Amino acid sequence: LVRKMAEVLNARIIPMYDYRPKYPKINPEVEINPNHPNLTIWHNKIKACIFVGVHCHYANVALKIIRAETDCFTIAMCGMAGHEDAMITLRDQHIEEMEKFIKIAEEVKRELGK
Repeated sequence: LVRKMAEVLNARIIPMYDYRPKYPKINPEVEINPNHPNLTIWHNKIKACIFVGVHCHYANVALKIIRAETDCFTIAMCGMAGHEDAMITLRDQHIEEMEKFIKIAEEVKRELGK
């Protein structure tokens, strides 16, 4: 479902892996981690990002850093209460809501002729 959403939006998927430390070393410019999401955004020239299926504690930490260190527009699709540090937060998002989001995005894309 996430791949379908990325395809419709013509977006890239950059996984946000487990927030526990990785050894021997991770490359913070390649994968987002709670300490350096801003580097990933700068390196990939990301203007907007959507958090989907990210653990709440991890999303909150990453969103705080992104908001403080970048001008990236952040959207969080959360299955629970939402995220106050996202510029837009959609709460109670589950499979049905994601499918509806994809359908609407496809309709808008057709209307715009893209």
